[in-house]
Amino acid sequence: MRFQHRVLKLHKCRGCAVGLDLSLMSQPETLPLSVREGFHLAQEIHSKKEVAKKLDQLAIRITSQLQDQNPIMISILHGGLYLTGQLYGRVVFPFQQGYVHVTRYGDELTGGELRWIGKDMPQLVGRSVLLVDDVLDKGVTLNHLKSWAFSEGAREVRTVVLSRKLVDNQEHVADYVGLESPNKFLFGCGMDLYGYGRNLPSIYGF
Repeated sequence: MRFQHRVLKLHKCRGCAVGLDLSLMSQPETLPLSVREGFHLAQEIHSKKEVAKKLDQLAIRITSQLQDQNPIMISILHGGLYLTGQLYGRVVFPFQQGYVHVTRYGDELTGGELRWIGKDMPQLVGRSVLLVDDVLDKGVTLNHLKSWAFSEGAREVRTVVLSRKLVDNQEHVADYVGLESPNKFLFGCGMDLYGYGRNLPSIYGF
């Protein structure tokens, strides 16, 4: 099916003056069909304005509780990169940074077995650690990484997520949660649709 080139259109959305209509976004023919279909199906769940407000609130809470802890902020790739970058511009205290690259999704829509890909960070022994991720679903990844950080000698481990899905039987309770979202497939603000859409300033779902 050939998608015609269309002019980017804005529409009214909850909590903001205008929102991005993904179904009318310019989509090159090289874009995978599954991604184009997802863009057409998606609805805005949290607006850019709503996300920005929650980011400010998260930064205030994190600053008030961690500013005297000399923490290590560890981004969980790839989803946690967006939230990490947004927090870097908002928190006002000294910290070190690192990353872990683990995945349960890859290019799939549902989570599978946790796979370690890589990591780099200062030594965690005796340190306060903040694990940064995009979304809390069942909590398998964050539970595993919290246990891992303690096994590496961390003194305390906290977790922050931009969005928590409203699902039953979550294994992990995040210390800092920005938004609560319906149990849908989400993308935008670090979350992806087959590797696309992490850069979108709103959160979409279907």
